[in-house]
Amino acid sequence: MKYRSLRCTVAFNIERDRPQKGARIVSSHKEKSINAPAANKSILANTFTVAGWTMLSRLFGFVRDILLARVLGAGAMADAFFVAFKLPNFFRRMLAEGTLTVALIPVLSQQREQGEAEAHRFLDALATLLLLLLLLLSALGVVLMPWLLLLFAPGFHDEPDRWQQALLLARWMFPYLALISLAAMGWAVLNGYRRFAVAAASPALLNLAIIFAALILAPSMANPALALAFGVLAGGVLQLAIQLPALRRIGWRPRLSLQWKQPAIRQTLRLFFPALMGVAAVQLNILIGTILATLLAAGAVSYLYYADRIVQLPLALFGIAMGAALLPALSSLLAKGEADAARTQLQQGLGWLTWIALPATVGLLLLAQPIIVTLFAHGRFGHFDAIATAHTLQAYAIGLIPFCWAKILGAACFADQDAKAPMRYAMVGVAVNVVLAILLMQVWQWVGLALATSLAAMVNVVLLLRRVSRRYGALLVDGVRIRIAKALVSCLPMGLFLWGAPRVVAFPNTTLLQCAWLAATIATGLILFFGCAWLLGERSIIPSKEAPS
Repeated sequence: MKYRSLRCTVAFNIERDRPQKGARIVSSHKEKSINAPAANKSILANTFTVAGWTMLSRLFGFVRDILLARVLGAGAMADAFFVAFKLPNFFRRMLAEGTLTVALIPVLSQQREQGEAEAHRFLDALATLLLLLLLLLSALGVVLMPWLLLLFAPGFHDEPDRWQQALLLARWMFPYLALISLAAMGWAVLNGYRRFAVAAASPALLNLAIIFAALILAPSMANPALALAFGVLAGGVLQLAIQLPALRRIGWRPRLSLQWKQPAIRQTLRLFFPALMGVAAVQLNILIGTILATLLAAGAVSYLYYADRIVQLPLALFGIAMGAALLPALSSLLAKGEADAARTQLQQGLGWLTWIALPATVGLLLLAQPIIVTLFAHGRFGHFDAIATAHTLQAYAIGLIPFCWAKILGAACFADQDAKAPMRYAMVGVAVNVVLAILLMQVWQWVGLALATSLAAMVNVVLLLRRVSRRYGALLVDGVRIRIAKALVSCLPMGLFLWGAPRVVAFPNTTLLQCAWLAATIATGLILFFGCAWLLGERSIIPSKEAPS
């Protein structure tokens, strides 16, 4: 079906001057036709590129987690490994992957308007600055690890075995921070040039390295967790190495440069520090859950980890992929003064994202236990561990759509070089999460911690939506609301089937039959959803070029 709503004629201000801070992004009375379907098709195509490679990476990730569950189980050794692995990932997400991306891409878009040579000069100086900071931070982290571990896992200190294991693993894995952060800058640059495949595929290399360590190294070592730590370091090296050929193909060969007085560097840093606080707030939510989980019974950290791994799949496929595709597109449009085109893409992105994420949410809520049992209930991962992790997954699934919306709305703010609003709202989310986590863990333990994270995400999204709507204009217009309503209706037959399936055909006991049962159930549920959506008029995900204006 051709979508009349996806092609429209809009007016926009042709001037390149950005609006004054705090002013709403509005159009002038001069009209120019904008091919909205073509623009949105490009966004969706880029989203599918990111989602496709991400799906491959996550499949390897599930294999990795299955092997981790088999090798480590969900006890003290697993808790020590996951806490140690969380340390470099916490700093990486704060300092590089999320923060650097949102600070770099809008500035890079402006620099490219002045010429590629200017853009490369800016990137050389920024990469050199990042390299020196990461080397210093990595060295300090290894030396100060006992104090960092005391902050991240205070509950381990009174258990000497778990403490010593976590300390050993954390010191080995912390240099992963420098490797993956440099790789993350490469991802940001490639995304800025609309080259999404390498960045999306890179995490698969980490998963493959850990799989290799679990299969080959762990059986031959007295400490299998240390073998996995070596796999993490190898994965960091591979992820950095794969960026270099891709960067050469876009014409940038990184060189050392101390030219840090460029206006673009200062502009990036002005965006970086508010973005750092915003991303840090998100990571603080995760950290708070981990810290509080260390105060609960052994296994709580692992339940949160495995459940988060599952919910991260649809989040990465939909929310993160759409955000990665939208950020450079919106940054480029706003740099050219095409505000109405940016608003149209943002509206369509929110509509399609919700349409896709709703059935994923329903599926996670109703199939949590079969998913966890099929993937992880092997080796040292027992039946009680599976039930506990499934309930935790359901609590996270409640927040899937807010998690996805936060990625899109945050990208809209950063594309407009507004990093302070996401920072403020993320801080509010942290405060809400702390209060709710302390209250809910008293009743539901680790499930309460996951539920607190989801509820805090809802608060954050409400605040972001109000802010972005004031800047860009109305986002939840009739076309978006209709698309969301159709998705809700289409979820009803799917949800009824998923609820009734285990009551009609009992969940099997053997792994092979479990995989077959789960695959058939998910496939049937999706057929029901898409069939109902087709009857309601949703005939194509990508808009047709021939849609009438």
